[in-house]
Amino acid sequence: MEDKEINVKAPGKILWLGGYSAVEKPNIAYSTAVNTYASAEIKLRKDNKVEFHAPQLRLTAQGIVDTGLGTINADIHRELFLLKTASEIGLRYVAALGVKFSGFSITTRTDKEFAYSSSEEKVVKSGLGSSAAITVAVIGAVLKAFGVDARKDDALHKLSQASHGIAEGKVGSGFDISTAVYGSIFYSRYSPDIVKSFPKEYTNDDLLKLVKREWDYQIEQFALPERFKIVFANFGESMITTKALSSMSEFKIKDPRTYNDLIREINGQNLLAVDALRKIKKGTDAMDAFKEAFERGRMLTKKLGMLSGIGIEPDDCTKLIEDSRHSGAFVAKLPGAGGKDSIAALTVGDEDYNSLRAFWKSKKELSVLGLNAVEQGAI
Repeated sequence: MEDKEINVKAPGKILWLGGYSAVEKPNIAYSTAVNTYASAEIKLRKDNKVEFHAPQLRLTAQGIVDTGLGTINADIHRELFLLKTASEIGLRYVAALGVKFSGFSITTRTDKEFAYSSSEEKVVKSGLGSSAAITVAVIGAVLKAFGVDARKDDALHKLSQASHGIAEGKVGSGFDISTAVYGSIFYSRYSPDIVKSFPKEYTNDDLLKLVKREWDYQIEQFALPERFKIVFANFGESMITTKALSSMSEFKIKDPRTYNDLIREINGQNLLAVDALRKIKKGTDAMDAFKEAFERGRMLTKKLGMLSGIGIEPDDCTKLIEDSRHSGAFVAKLPGAGGKDSIAALTVGDEDYNSLRAFWKSKKELSVLGLNAVEQGAI
């Protein structure tokens, strides 16, 4: 038992459709998983000790596992809270099922694409969903290490949504967790109260009920049509998603009619874009329809940013996107919460792909990454 090693990895994501609008149920989102991964490696122990290792953060911690309840008593650095929370939720679910467990050593790693090092040696996140990928990888590794079926009752997905909400102190749309679990997907969120009402001082029975209950999300695996290739780059700045969502909530309270009208319009365009993607996948020529809906949705989202005071798409980025469309991009946007953390584009054909990469590489503020869409989620 002591020599058994388990490794689970989960992918990052790019959100193409549904930024901000997907927070409201039942609006649609489209997110692709990409070939950059967070991994969790577990080595089981024969005693009740637990060790946390995060080499990229240069942090370690030790603690004790209650071999009855699965709770973990450990003095940790705040940057290890995500790791501890996911480990404990996974372990307490194992305990709730009546499965025997022991202590373990867990090591997390993330591929270099998740963070960008600027010339000032400042490390900035790329907006690819590292915290969601780490959460899924850790819970997946804990369940696998003790022989629990992570897919039964959608346990990995539900536990990861709850864990991420607790660790981040907020409940977002959940698309990033779903992408890390399932890969490239169309997604409509669950009712936020499912996670919001989950008690901070939860019991193991609470975890069982959370997993056994029916959640009302909709997830459909949908790989990016093969004719598209992704180009992705970092600005070297970072949008603080929690702050952006908080500002958007304030705008929603202040001017609910404008907010609701815009969100409805954005989702309408996203639905048209999704319909076009389905047709493209089937071989029907719907490229122009996809581009038109994508662009209208992007400009409506820019308007939402202007009215709410959030820099979802600053004017200089709008110019960059327009220039990119003349340099090989079929469509381009600032993905996710927007702001100057990253820019993503879809290209068609090798010539446009190479042209756009060269154009972005000529921009001193951009760092181009080599990302491809992947179909599969956690493995």
